Amino acid sequence: MTARILAVCGSSRSDGNLEQLVDRAVAAARSAGAEVRTQYLRETCLPVMVWGDATQAALSEVLEIRKQAAWADGLILGTPEYHGSMSGALKNWFDFLYGELAGKLVGVVASTGGGTGDMSITAVKTCVQWCHGFVLPFHCAATPAAFEDGRLIDEAILDRLDRIGHDIARYTPAIRAAFAEAQRQDGAAAGFAGLHEP
Repeated sequence: MTARILAVCGSSRSDGNLEQLVDRAVAAARSAGAEVRTQYLRETCLPVMVWGDATQAALSEVLEIRKQAAWADGLILGTPEYHGSMSGALKNWFDFLYGELAGKLVGVVASTGGGTGDMSITAVKTCVQWCHGFVLPFHCAATPAAFEDGRLIDEAILDRLDRIGHDIARYTPAIRAAFAEAQRQDGAAAGFAGLHEP
């Protein structure tokens, strides 16, 4: 099975640092054999989600992010760290999704203004888990010190991004297969997969 990976760059503005992180992980996933699509939230004009608004739910932008998330077997999610958390753009993206993320493996990367990125990465991982997804136990955050003249040069960061890309391509098919098998079970034997339509 070829892993279908959606990479989401979760900044509402052009963010060269974050885009380099996401793009490096994407390149590694492709080199490991995955089919990858990239979604830049700065190009996706999502409204602030209003729960239960049928008109909003029918908007082409909302339908598109749901379609792309449903297509994916796994994801790479990137966020800038804002005020110790993920970006509002990425959180808003999450708010429109739920079942589309269930049973899927996610790798997380973050760009920071100088902090370690732990809070933003933890926020993303928490959202994934509340949507019944799985998260790689390995992530990557880069401070401005990892860049020189606008280019990512830190070898340790580059190595982590490559490992994330390879791991998403490697483990996604196994997790998706196990989730699909669980969905075919009856009652409690299906575990949490049974709470989601096949």
